Amino acid sequence: MPSYSAATILLFGITSFAAGATSLIWPAPTLAALDLPTSALPAARGNSLAAIAMGIYYTLGAYQNNRAFFLATVPMRLLTTAVFWGQNWRAAALWEGIGALLTGLALGYEHVAAQPGSPKGKKT
Repeated sequence: MPSYSAATILLFGITSFAAGATSLIWPAPTLAALDLPTSALPAARGNSLAAIAMGIYYTLGAYQNNRAFFLATVPMRLLTTAVFWGQNWRAAALWEGIGALLTGLALGYEHVAAQPGSPKGKKT
């Protein structure tokens, strides 16, 4: 069973990969959801490829239980949340922000649980 933090990263990676693949195959709903013109299709396709790659990287990071990677994603995803929110891309902003907060909370919980004498259980 993966750690809580690895599970949050794995879930984010899977959803990122799926969203990227879906947007690459069927870009029109993505353009409409983000209120982008058809002329933005090349950029949307590039963004889809980036989401697919990010999904692969996050899944690999989860498999490796790479806590340094998990921690590094939190501030970047919160920054992404702010940028997306400012662009009025609420669903994407919430996806990023909630994921970042869950990862941060999981890392915090695991850090406390790993302390000697912690009643939280075994090391994760």
